[in-house]
Amino acid sequence: MHTKLFRPLKVGGIGTLSHRVVLAPLTRNRASEPGLAPTFLSVQYYRQRASRGGLLITEATHISPESLAYPSTPGIWSAEQVEGWKRVTSAVRAKGGFLICQLWHTGRVAHPDYSDHPCNGNKYPTCVSASDVPIVNRHGKPGNTVTYRGIKPHAVPRPLDSNHDIPRLCRDYKLAAQMAKDAGFAGVELHAAHGYLIDQFLNDGTNRRTDEYGGSVQNRCRLLTEVLDAVFEVWPRDRVGVRLSPHEAPSGGNTYYGCKDANPDLVYQHAIQTLDRQNLAYLLLTEPRWVGKHDDSPESDPGFQMPLRNLQKFREDYRGVLIGAGGFTPSSSVTAMADENGYDALAFGRWFISNPDLPVRLQAFHEYKFKVSDLPPPPLNRYDRDTFYTHDGEGYIDYPSLEFEKCCQMNSPTQNDSCEYQGMVLGKYPLLKQEIVGTSLKASELQSDARS
Repeated sequence: MHTKLFRPLKVGGIGTLSHRVVLAPLTRNRASEPGLAPTFLSVQYYRQRASRGGLLITEATHISPESLAYPSTPGIWSAEQVEGWKRVTSAVRAKGGFLICQLWHTGRVAHPDYSDHPCNGNKYPTCVSASDVPIVNRHGKPGNTVTYRGIKPHAVPRPLDSNHDIPRLCRDYKLAAQMAKDAGFAGVELHAAHGYLIDQFLNDGTNRRTDEYGGSVQNRCRLLTEVLDAVFEVWPRDRVGVRLSPHEAPSGGNTYYGCKDANPDLVYQHAIQTLDRQNLAYLLLTEPRWVGKHDDSPESDPGFQMPLRNLQKFREDYRGVLIGAGGFTPSSSVTAMADENGYDALAFGRWFISNPDLPVRLQAFHEYKFKVSDLPPPPLNRYDRDTFYTHDGEGYIDYPSLEFEKCCQMNSPTQNDSCEYQGMVLGKYPLLKQEIVGTSLKASELQSDARS
């Protein structure tokens, strides 16, 4: 089969993957309140998506209360949170998988209202950044964000002080890294993407500092390397990954929370070349092709058809394991994984949410495309975007796997009661043939029955 998606891949000191279908780090809102710890729903969610030799990256996980920016998103700074994550890592290990904790600080995306969350108690005033540049919409007015008190306009962030705040921030990252180690993770990933704190330091549209953390690309990358150095005090370098999201603003393309740069290729190339010398486990790059207003239409989302710009720009700058994320479909995964000089692995978000056994479904699709098998590949469960950021099990643990469907058809109560299947619901979600994802077909061509 002329695809590397199902070849083994050694990922630093994390281990050797049996396949290269990765669960992308996402934002999920199912943590407990007020402790912001993983619950039994989290255990089940990751257990369902774990596979032998598979790599899962957790949802974005706050390193401290200063990062709180969305309701019910988990942290990794307290004993309660560590105990919750221990149950998750244990469930993934039991299935032979590898689980990485993504370390997250949202920076200016956080609203000041989160300062009085019970987990914080005003110890950490939220809404900080490189400079006092607020998030604004296309009309130059403050954008809106979600708080526990409802929708509020984004606030003007407080710039982090280089003498006290930034050293303390690095200690916060180190503590979170240690907590992740105590919780049993296989490694950690530094979230330096998507307009969050480290990305705010990288981009000159949000970083207007005149000290050693602003101005030149070297200075704007300084926080990234200092945070990594703090994490390296806890973890070996080859068990640490980094996520970046190079963009093309202001000349076009997708941006994240208004993070723009006069010369984005220059700063991200410098960052990637710097990371290349760090001997990391991997680098995860987001392709700038997510189109929010079409996100609920997998048949016609134009992001699924856009080219791989970041791969073309930065593959030569990074010699280690390079993972691609953003807008991959079953069909484009075939093309991407046929390129020996392309991405080494692919991370899926939306499709992994709605298909807990996504590697199995994609393998059947690849085998069919390369004529290894004559059996038509199984369809995908169509994701329900309305439940991405809700707080219960719906749209989280109720998407069925193929094995669950088989057990239901065989009327096997013993197998059907497997803890892995708990929460799954048969026939709840529409089904979509894998080959039509992103092909602009009409919604009427959606399958209502998997085998029709």
